Parts: sequence; C-alpha cells; structure tokens
Amino acid sequence: PPGDSYGVLPRPCHALVLLNPQSGSGRALDDFQAVVQPMLAEADIATTVFVTERPHHAHEKVRDEDLSQWDTLVVMSGDGLLFEVVNGLMERPDWREAMKKPLCILPGGSGNALAASINYYAGYDHVAKKKLLTNCTFILCKGLYTQMDLVSLSTASGKRFFSFLGFGWGFISDVDIDSEKYRWLGSARFTLGTLQCLAKLRVYQGRLSYLPVAAEQGGSAAPREPRGP
Repeated sequence: PPGDSYGVLPRPCHALVLLNPQSGSGRALDDFQAVVQPMLAEADIATTVFVTERPHHAHEKVRDEDLSQWDTLVVMSGDGLLFEVVNGLMERPDWREAMKKPLCILPGGSGNALAASINYYAGYDHVAKKKLLTNCTFILCKGLYTQMDLVSLSTASGKRFFSFLGFGWGFISDVDIDSEKYRWLGSARFTLGTLQCLAKLRVYQGRLSYLPVAAEQGGSAAPREPRGP
C-alpha cells in the first residue's frame, strides 16, 4: 500500500531455513527440496537448512545462535514454528537488533494462516497447498520485506508471549491442542478436533477487562469489566 516502506534482501543472499519435518501431513522436507530449493537457487539465495527434532528446538536455535551469518530467517512449517522463532528472538539480549532480521514463512503446516494472509495481500488468488507454497516462495525470491505488528501478552503466572496473529483461549485453543495427534490428516485435523471437543464440551470461566478507546487518545481511564446483554 502507498506509504509503506520496504527493504530488499541482498544478492547473493544467505538464508537460514528452519524446517519442521513433522508439520502438516509430514511432507515439509520433501516439498522444500522439490519446490522451494530450485526456485531459491535461481534467485541466488543460498540456504542453510536446520531440521527441528523436538518441540522448542527452533526457539532455542534462534535464541542462542549468532545470526549475523544469515540475511534472512525462513520458516518452512505452520504458524506454530514461526511462533517459536519470534519468541526465541524476543528472548535474546540483543532482541532489538535480532528482530530487524527479515522473517519469511513458507507454508508447510496444517493451517498456514499467516502464509495465506501474505498471499492475499500480495494480490494473488486464494490458493492452498503446493500453489500457496509456490506463491510464497516467489515472494521470498523477489526479496521485498516490510514491518509486521506483534501482540504482547503477559499471564498471571508471569509468562510473556508474543504473537503475530492472535491469542486463543477456551474452545478454539482446545481444538488446536487436542488435534495435535491427528497431524497426519493435514488441515482435516481441525474438523475432527472440533467434533471431538463438541462431543465433550467443556465450560470455561474467565474475566475479560479492556481499556476504552479514549485511553488511546491520551486519557487515563481504568480498565472496565465487560457488560453482557
């Protein structure tokens, strides 16, 4: 959109690719080798591939690694692995500089919400699977990047999380967590997970507080409790 400022990846470019071989239906590594690597080679983007072996492996990698040897970080997985990467970067002592490193998402998971959003805002038709992967890889090959907002959430236990899409609690979160064991089904895991959670519907109790719009305009209004109908 007009007014946005874009950076451009250098050429030649060296990318660290963080890949979860278990994401989605388990084809992320095969798809990377068959679809992504040839396109990146044509665009003069060299890759170092880091294949995760356990939960939080990517988190630890970007938190502790010297990232100066790479021009960009590429996540080949679903939204969950990018969540790990973002939160790992934010735990670094030099997080302000680390977060300036361009991030790219290539769809290899079950939902791929961020990749689908980027595909849409880039002006491409709504697509999925291999076509979505090709489109997102082409965006990476062009090398343009811009800033993206993050959401910060602190829990009552003292934990802090950063998100690029949104936070979920209650039923939707349970569907996501409970359907993990059906990853081999791809995106259909969410349908099965929803049906199972509906069958054993739980009751969630919580309290929501919010700041009114006036507080963002310089006011100091205290948080208000929500009112129901």
